[in-house]
Amino acid sequence: MSTNKTIGTLFLIPAHLGEANYDYIFPSQNSRIISSCTHFIAENIRTARRGIKSLCPSVSIDSLTFVEFNKNTKPKEIPTIMKPLLSGIDMGIISEAGMPCIADPGNLLVEFAHQHSIRVHPLIGPNSILLALIASGFNGQQFTFHGYIPIKEGKRQFIQKIEQYAAHSGYTQIFMETPYRNQKLLDDLLQTLKPKTKLCIACDITLSSEYIHTQTVEKWKTYQPNLHKRPCIFLIQ
Repeated sequence: MSTNKTIGTLFLIPAHLGEANYDYIFPSQNSRIISSCTHFIAENIRTARRGIKSLCPSVSIDSLTFVEFNKNTKPKEIPTIMKPLLSGIDMGIISEAGMPCIADPGNLLVEFAHQHSIRVHPLIGPNSILLALIASGFNGQQFTFHGYIPIKEGKRQFIQKIEQYAAHSGYTQIFMETPYRNQKLLDDLLQTLKPKTKLCIACDITLSSEYIHTQTVEKWKTYQPNLHKRPCIFLIQ
């Protein structure tokens, strides 16, 4: 797949956002490219194997080579992980969910690739952050994605800070939380944000249970959806 015979191509392979219709969220080109790869870098190998098998049923999973790369991987291990690319072998990065390098450490691998003239090719797939943004009705030209809400800083202090920034700048503020802590985060948001602040909750994006709704905090207080263990994106404006 690489234009350079001596250096492989690094493919950024999107994963589903939950068990869903693969034909609905992935173009056929993804299956063709994945089928041509034999080496994969995964945040979670078990999840990656299952995802590849769903997209490419004819592929022999046991014939593939996987290496795990996540937040616990030491930077000094990156050259060894990327070595096949420098030998002319194509590799694919697969995130746990959604697009690689967004809210996951894959960007360090991509940085290495650029430093060593390795071609980086992103594949098309679902991005919960952008899907939530365009469905929110909020400012889509100026926005800030904060990733996972910081725990050490204190949730309420963080919420107050980004609310103030949103009011001052007009930028949409986007953030997320671990699914099993979503309900607690919603409680904190409703207790901390001002009544007229607008809050969008985008939950189970691309799934049959998809729920995306925007309203003021004072209206959210009259009804709170069950978000426990459901992947969500939160936006305020």
